[in-house]
Amino acid sequence: MRLPLSLALRAFLILASAGFVFARDVTFYLVSDAHVGMVYKQCEPTFTADDYNQNVVHTLDALATLPGRPWPTQGPLAEAMKGKGPVPAPLAMIVAGDLTENGAPAQWRDFERLFPWQGEAPKRFPVIALAGNHDGGSKTGIIRQGLRDRNAAMLKAGLLSKLSEDGLHSAWVWQGVHFINANNYAGDVVKADAKPGSMWDPERSLAFMKAYLASIPAGAPVVIVQHLDYSERSTWWDQERRKAFYEVIKGYNIIALLHGHTHAITKLTFPEDKDYAAFGDGGPRFDCFSAGAFKREGVTKGKPFPGPRNPCECFVFRITDDTFAAGHFTAGPDGWNSTPQAEALTVVKKIR
Repeated sequence: MRLPLSLALRAFLILASAGFVFARDVTFYLVSDAHVGMVYKQCEPTFTADDYNQNVVHTLDALATLPGRPWPTQGPLAEAMKGKGPVPAPLAMIVAGDLTENGAPAQWRDFERLFPWQGEAPKRFPVIALAGNHDGGSKTGIIRQGLRDRNAAMLKAGLLSKLSEDGLHSAWVWQGVHFINANNYAGDVVKADAKPGSMWDPERSLAFMKAYLASIPAGAPVVIVQHLDYSERSTWWDQERRKAFYEVIKGYNIIALLHGHTHAITKLTFPEDKDYAAFGDGGPRFDCFSAGAFKREGVTKGKPFPGPRNPCECFVFRITDDTFAAGHFTAGPDGWNSTPQAEALTVVKKIR
């Protein structure tokens, strides 16, 4: 007897969340630091919020060309994707925080318009968004409340599978791979010298993460995403809280840590050397990825706005069966990142 589509999908999701995977093929994109509503007053002429938001549209249009493009023709990513077709459309695009420039209501409305959570096929993808340090405080802030509303809608639509008690933090499962969204940073207490309810209030995201990880099948692959970087050089997310985070995740099969905030395109390791020594040598270390940003740096006072970045910066991740692959896309002349650091940004590895 053929099951109705909704029942068949539900049965598949139950099996996938229990760790039963048939032929895994998961693609998702990572972008960050949209800073919708940014104004460059130092430019001549002033580059207004409307000007900036139009640049965001141009960047999103560049990203819309990614599905169907060929993979790089050389290197480990080319080898790993051989015979697997062109770049697929993503199950979702993750925007890793700093959605707006300063958390203003008009900026949030523009973000909602530019990044609808359900996407608008074929040019816009479903979007999972995180709060960043530019996005205001917690309980009463319009953006965090807006994210709770988006989460509730996505949970109802089946795009998310678990929400924190307050509705801000989330988890979902794609074909046996578990994802956790900790928003600004993973923690249970406010950063030193900060106030509860401020942008530094993590709203017990670490407790949500700990409980969720304890509920999943042993050895299941996990991806964690937050806004702040995991670096030992970070003064924003201090070492005490990084260590608490490490203690929670070190016993799990974490295949990637994703973040934004730095506006840099990087692939690093957590813990880095200084933290690794402080946390205790011998434990696992995890791959960290930062896609870059929408927000333009290096603007010269009194000069016209120099245009968008690259024109876009996006990490592309594809997990096929037991292989995790990552490459960085810029939509430039070569499509894929062709800077001297491109080789370091490309990762292909086996996962348990």
